[in-house]
Amino acid sequence: MITVQEAEKLILDSIGSIETEEIALEKALGRCLRESVLADRSLPPFDRATMDGIAINSSSYNTGLRKFKICGTAAAGSPQEALSDLKSAMEIMTGAALPLHADCVVKIEDVEIKGGKALLPDGLKLDFHTAVHSQASDCKTGDELLSPNVKISAKEIAIAASVGKSKLLVSKTPKITIVSTGDELVSIDQIPESHQIRRSNDATLGAALESAGFQEVNLVHIPDDPEQIETELRQILSSCDALILAGGVSKGKFDYVPEILAKLGVSIRFQWVSQRPGKPMWYGQFSRDGSRLPVFALPGNPVSCFTCLRRYVVPALEKWLQMPASKPVYAKISHDMSFKQELTLFVPAMIESRPSGELWAKPLLFNTSGDFISVAKTDGFLELPRGRKVFPEGEAFVFYPWPR
Repeated sequence: MITVQEAEKLILDSIGSIETEEIALEKALGRCLRESVLADRSLPPFDRATMDGIAINSSSYNTGLRKFKICGTAAAGSPQEALSDLKSAMEIMTGAALPLHADCVVKIEDVEIKGGKALLPDGLKLDFHTAVHSQASDCKTGDELLSPNVKISAKEIAIAASVGKSKLLVSKTPKITIVSTGDELVSIDQIPESHQIRRSNDATLGAALESAGFQEVNLVHIPDDPEQIETELRQILSSCDALILAGGVSKGKFDYVPEILAKLGVSIRFQWVSQRPGKPMWYGQFSRDGSRLPVFALPGNPVSCFTCLRRYVVPALEKWLQMPASKPVYAKISHDMSFKQELTLFVPAMIESRPSGELWAKPLLFNTSGDFISVAKTDGFLELPRGRKVFPEGEAFVFYPWPR
């Protein structure tokens, strides 16, 4: 049995990088960028007015001139104009190019316009490029504006659009198959017998993956029949990019999954992690067409399954896509806890953000690793490290929020 940290390292060290594809900019939200985005020109491309008003040369005002003849209007989107002389002014709109010979903008609230002239009061502080967004002050031609391996949000879309990138190179969307096993499981639209339960693990894992940004998820259920499991898994492994199994992975008489995966050529990296819940977790890889594809077999109990997905599977898939690693979140535990077993404990908890700026976590005791109803009230889980028996109130531990 290996530790949580060893399991995490084995998974992340073995995950390579998925292939890339080029897609339209409007389809890129939430995808992982796999190329640098460079400025195709300086930004802003011209000296740009940041407010409505008049454009003048500041030296004229600062040497005593207070009355300026208006010689025209500079509108946003129009070619650059020019002052007729240093004693003239031009009405200007926000976003317009600063006229030649002008070097600042006086906001409209400080201007009185009468008879074609702009009258300015004493006491204005006007310098070079007052109220002007200077040309190339944001970036110069060829500057890298976006680096590879970032998750594309609205901010990245804005930058790509501003430099004319109508298409972006991104990580492929992996085809993920989630397989649940077990004769006790029936579909959610059936009325279960007294000895049966409705399938929830695959729906939960699928929803969690989709909320984490993985949109191509297929759900499959296979009864506890070793021949059928082998036949269907063989077919699934021929077409999916990643496989996640829920159930059939422990030491029970009908837990066929590890043996069948080995028979199908899936190489095991580990099984059994010193953690609670989720001790029987299994991880391996399958070779196809020169690629090594990840295979996760998670315990069938709902809390174990969901916790292992969040702790191991989502970070691994994100690294596979070359997404940046999530920054750890820490929360202070709200009351003393003790745990005697030599295991890492994952404790579902509710989060409270206090006015002091601190994040506090209130652990929620649950009946068993099948108690998903209690866990639904929580925001995520605390990871309490092995090797300790007492966890005092106020100490901070890593907190993993559930996928939203």
